[in-house]
Amino acid sequence: MPLDLILGTVLALVDFVRMSLIVAIPTFLLSLPGQRLLHFFEKRYKFSWIVAAFLAIFLILLPIVFILYLVPYWAGFAASSLVGMPTPEFMQNTPLDYAMAFVATIVKNVLSAVLFTILLMPLLFFAAFVQEYLEKKYKLPALANAFAAAFLTSALAWIIVLFVFPWIINAVFWKLYWSPI
Repeated sequence: MPLDLILGTVLALVDFVRMSLIVAIPTFLLSLPGQRLLHFFEKRYKFSWIVAAFLAIFLILLPIVFILYLVPYWAGFAASSLVGMPTPEFMQNTPLDYAMAFVATIVKNVLSAVLFTILLMPLLFFAAFVQEYLEKKYKLPALANAFAAAFLTSALAWIIVLFVFPWIINAVFWKLYWSPI
């Protein structure tokens, strides 16, 4: 019986590390252009770190939000029986309907990206702290520090999502796909 508890705990920790690693790899890959954007905004426009970080995260998240928003529409259209056939007359929209939907989609996705950026700022503060701490303490290469910071931040994000705010995943999907704005 105690061995089952120990084995379950060890396997849960292995799964936790695996989940953190799965999230850390794309996070690390997105952080590389994000760090370049951050330094560009700091040097070129003389923005403070927090403003430059906000803009960098926003510019990284905006295309991701648009892609995630449009993928179900594209998949639904590709699987639709209407592909290659004219739309029935009662389902046809006017150009004004299309223009309003286009503008509403842009506004909704920009506001969603701003909200997600605000939600990610505390994790960015943590990642910046970890990266700076590792640079001073262990003197590892910059990429190793960035990956370690991404991994530890992903682990912290999973702890927050799993134990503090378990509803956040549903809220992100609702905000992205079904919220009015």
